[in-house]
Amino acid sequence: MSVSLLKNVSFLFVGLTLSATTFAQNKPSDLVVSKVELQTYLQNKNTVSTVASQCLKRTWDTHIAFFNKYGISKYYGDRNPAIDTREERLEVIRRVGAPAEIVNQLEGISCIGLTRKCLKEGFEATQNPVLKNLWERIDRNTIANGTSGVVLIQHLQKLGWKVLYWNPRPDLNTRWDAEDPMIMAGKPVNWDSGVRNDFGQFIYHPAWGMHQMRYDAVMRRDMYYTVRVDDKSTLVGFDKVLPESFKKVPFFVGTAHAGYHVFPGAFSKVIEAHSMRRLDAIDNLEVGEFNPLASGGSPRWTRSEKYRSGVIAIPPQD
Repeated sequence: MSVSLLKNVSFLFVGLTLSATTFAQNKPSDLVVSKVELQTYLQNKNTVSTVASQCLKRTWDTHIAFFNKYGISKYYGDRNPAIDTREERLEVIRRVGAPAEIVNQLEGISCIGLTRKCLKEGFEATQNPVLKNLWERIDRNTIANGTSGVVLIQHLQKLGWKVLYWNPRPDLNTRWDAEDPMIMAGKPVNWDSGVRNDFGQFIYHPAWGMHQMRYDAVMRRDMYYTVRVDDKSTLVGFDKVLPESFKKVPFFVGTAHAGYHVFPGAFSKVIEAHSMRRLDAIDNLEVGEFNPLASGGSPRWTRSEKYRSGVIAIPPQD
């Protein structure tokens, strides 16, 4: 990859294009959580987690009921260029024979969009102006930093959330790296990878792969990408048998591919949204046990992306 290409590559993290220069100017550390904000959050942490968890379940239930009634997902992928206008969404609605007026009920969604939606509900449910303002600052800073999952996790960590590195089979790191697109970074592809070169072509995403390198960094320096890891054992090497302690966590935020994919969940169940699926696809949202190597487990793999390691943030427990 040329020097010119490196200077001009833009990173698209779940719907927001951000140049490398801009990213360097906006750091997650710029957001400081005050002692009052931290204390207020800890006093209300159970409300935040409970309501966020309820939001996930309600969103999933709404998705299924809406699709069963209309053959259309209420939540459409907000990065899908084929349905980014109201008229394009209306075309799909008419094609499946659903009433045109439901177009006004549709909501754009993405993996981090679902996560932000439910965290917002949790913070606002406290009816505490300090926490409402805090969430608005966290959300703005996350967006300013590329709407990246790892940035959101860094902010949650400032509120006492514990960050766990997850990797079900570290012994397979080398094999996974050989299979992931990272080894061919810069090669043009015919699908939306989230990164373009100087010629406007999509190329393999530089955040993918690196399982062995990131594993080594966690084990040696307690760092995954830019995130400090608090626990590097609980969710490491579990293969397809999830630790019982994790099943008790009321709400969590997970990431893969250095924050490119985000998957929220509760009590070991993942409910994830996708930003590039069709409007008439029932798998715009998916649910499953957090168990990426098990059949039917989550986060769900796609044709081009296999989610095999990353970090998960869990709220402080009583």
